[in-house]
Amino acid sequence: MAGSSAPPPSRGDITERTRAEAQLKGALKEKEVMLAEINHRVKNNLQIVSSFLYLQSEQLRDPAARDLFRESQNRLRSMAMVHENLYQSPNLSQIDLDRTCGI
Repeated sequence: MAGSSAPPPSRGDITERTRAEAQLKGALKEKEVMLAEINHRVKNNLQIVSSFLYLQSEQLRDPAARDLFRESQNRLRSMAMVHENLYQSPNLSQIDLDRTCGI
């Protein structure tokens, strides 16, 4: 027969498809929660390291050594900014390096 369409899906097909969609949505939600937790931990760790560098630099009397610690803090802040820009990026497959690196 010309122009005939495929038979409608059976009730079992629809039930299985609905179940598969629910599993996919659950897995996606779990990954989003894990990504948010990882982001939070990275931000906290970067802040802790930066604070330790600051505290240690305050104990130094040698200006050159203190400058080295401050440079390390600045690098850490830059890493934190890049991390935050990446986390807020709507599409990780296409990253705007100018925006991410502050160029």
